[in-house]
Amino acid sequence: MKKLFRKAVTVLGSAALIGATVGMAAAASYPTPFTSNTAIVVGANAAPSDNIAAASIASNLDANAATTGTTTISTDGDSYMFEKTSTKLHLGDAITSIKDTLDEDEMPVLLNDGTYVDDDNDEFDYTQKIVMTSASLTMFDDNDYKADEPSVGIKYASGANVLTYTLEFTEEPLIADLPTSDLTIMGKDYYVLAADYNTLTLLDSASDAIIAEGETATITAGGKTYTVSIEFVDSDSAKLNVNGEITNDIAAAETYKLSDGAYLGMKEILYSAKDTGISKVEFSIGNGKLVIESGSEVEMNEDSVDGLTGTIVNATTSLTSVSLAWATDDEVFVAEDSVATMPGFESVALSFTGLDYPEEETIEVSYEGEDSLVLKNFPLKDSTEDINLLYKAVSGANYTGIGKDSDEKLVTGTTSITFDGDTDSYFIASWTDGRDAESYMMKATNFNIADSINKTTFQYKKDGVWVDAKTDRKADDEFTIGNVELTVGAINKVEKTVAINNSGNSEVRFDALYSAEGMKVYLPVDSLTSTAPGALNLTGTSQTSYKIEMVEEDKDGDVAAGDTLNVTAAISSAKITISTVTSEVTAAEIGDTDVYRGFIYSALATEILHDKSNTDQYSVKLMYHGEEVEAGVYITSTEAISTSGDAGVMTVKDSQVATVSGKNLVVVGGSAINSVAAELLGGAYSEAMFTSATGVGAGEFLIQSFDRAGKTALLVAGYNAADTEKAVTYLLNNDVDTTVGNKMKGTSATEATVVTA
Repeated sequence: MKKLFRKAVTVLGSAALIGATVGMAAAASYPTPFTSNTAIVVGANAAPSDNIAAASIASNLDANAATTGTTTISTDGDSYMFEKTSTKLHLGDAITSIKDTLDEDEMPVLLNDGTYVDDDNDEFDYTQKIVMTSASLTMFDDNDYKADEPSVGIKYASGANVLTYTLEFTEEPLIADLPTSDLTIMGKDYYVLAADYNTLTLLDSASDAIIAEGETATITAGGKTYTVSIEFVDSDSAKLNVNGEITNDIAAAETYKLSDGAYLGMKEILYSAKDTGISKVEFSIGNGKLVIESGSEVEMNEDSVDGLTGTIVNATTSLTSVSLAWATDDEVFVAEDSVATMPGFESVALSFTGLDYPEEETIEVSYEGEDSLVLKNFPLKDSTEDINLLYKAVSGANYTGIGKDSDEKLVTGTTSITFDGDTDSYFIASWTDGRDAESYMMKATNFNIADSINKTTFQYKKDGVWVDAKTDRKADDEFTIGNVELTVGAINKVEKTVAINNSGNSEVRFDALYSAEGMKVYLPVDSLTSTAPGALNLTGTSQTSYKIEMVEEDKDGDVAAGDTLNVTAAISSAKITISTVTSEVTAAEIGDTDVYRGFIYSALATEILHDKSNTDQYSVKLMYHGEEVEAGVYITSTEAISTSGDAGVMTVKDSQVATVSGKNLVVVGGSAINSVAAELLGGAYSEAMFTSATGVGAGEFLIQSFDRAGKTALLVAGYNAADTEKAVTYLLNNDVDTTVGNKMKGTSATEATVVTA
């Protein structure tokens, strides 16, 4: 299976790439060129499966986005990722579960311990820290961030505290000795213009200089060059000429706002009254003046900074600490393309670079017609198969049997079963030792008698084909397939029955199913008394709904030791529908697709796509990640972070295709249901005419690239809706050449060939 990476961060050094990026198999292989400037087009009246297929492609393309909606972390400044060596941050976790207090160990430049020198040249040691407020990484759906797009990140409500920064002195300087000194706050020097027990007035001392009468100084601040000379000076004030602009009379520790918005601060006036003496002034030009008043919002350039409140702690005449509490003045979103920066000081930022999905597989719980509950394209160890779980009578209101129908049953049990070749299609044999697991779809066939001994052959599905596991087995024979050990019981050639047990090995069962990546699914077992997961009563009660219980692995890879997920398959109006799915977040609709996104908040972050586009019958796809999913949440200095790109992949109806002109397209569904597909193929075709135009018949699909107004349009379509599903599954799990003109035809979710002219 091709790995689907959703970690959207590109980690850059100041000069060289130091982090891994997603590599493509070839320059023209999917997802190229669809990782940016792309829309997915689905028919306005398409089958429900086309809508969920479009959602799957959109999720995959967003995961592989190369340039859109990304946050970049570099080594140009401090950065700390919320993780520990053995503990990662997971979806649903609070960031404070990893770390709530940061200091120089986490941010050695921004929060370094240091020594402050006051106006009397006395030295005082200080420490710096940031205390985070508990905030959780979740899925949210908020139009103030993105309309109709459920997203993953951290959402802060208006007025929520984000963090509190504190500079604390080990030995306390006198407040009277603070003015005219430099005070470092979060890695940046500020000139102290004035100070009292309740207020500090600071100047951003980006550039400073000392000039004498008759001289000129040239300094650069904020990327602009300033030429400065003294226009007038006396014992307590001076006027300066700055790029031809004459300032007001400025006293020491006062500021003047220049016409370009920069602030000039008068640090000190060195006046000489002698006729032969030369007076000097020391000044600074920076971004502005900051006033920190205890209990009030910080003022920057005489305007209040919304959401940033100062606290000054003193011991009457000496300074103990300075704190800055950052609270939001509106909703704030920390997402893959949205960074939250501390206002006013703008020294520190919070960012989210995405979830890192190491593996991914799809488990779809759906229906076959109106009367059978099925796991579609379930990923077994050696094959991908439809597994019919339960069926009901036509127009019936209750489940009546296990499997597809009365002639195609799935036989289940605990440690032993009896397989009937006349009515049973297959059984599932599973093994786990708690760390690894595997399941096989099996059946008994070719019942015969040789030398008066009843015998049978056991087969299993491998790559979609029944192959022999063991031939001509007789009673008491033992055989293995993978790690599954089975013992043959009584065989009746006439009745075509055989008993099978687990050889006394408790690691082998017939009531459990494991996906290739380790998700456990409890199989239905008909039992009058059991209350175990999967147990149901098909004879004693009216079974109108069934709960499929699934269990993730935990973060350490232990099988069935993670979170539980339940999918309820109800019977409504005589049709099977997936009515509810366990989720730890309220599912939200993706655009207007009638597909609802949710998650299990766990170490493996199973994603849920609940398709409600067919109003009579719902289905669900579970995106299961067989390993720990790590979240990239960072706190950084602002120079270490940047965002780029636009919103993610769009999904539109074919009737709306004009709204996405100029974009690459992924067109889902055939020309009978999708007008854009018809445009690409040259006409609106029924299934039969689709075959005539493309050479793709029943049970087959087409993946073909076209040029459309200078952009690439990739058609992903099957003979019918089920075949389109196979096409999408193949596209997402194999290397597909998307070069314009390339055409592939396939027959299953795992097989396709290039068609040459």
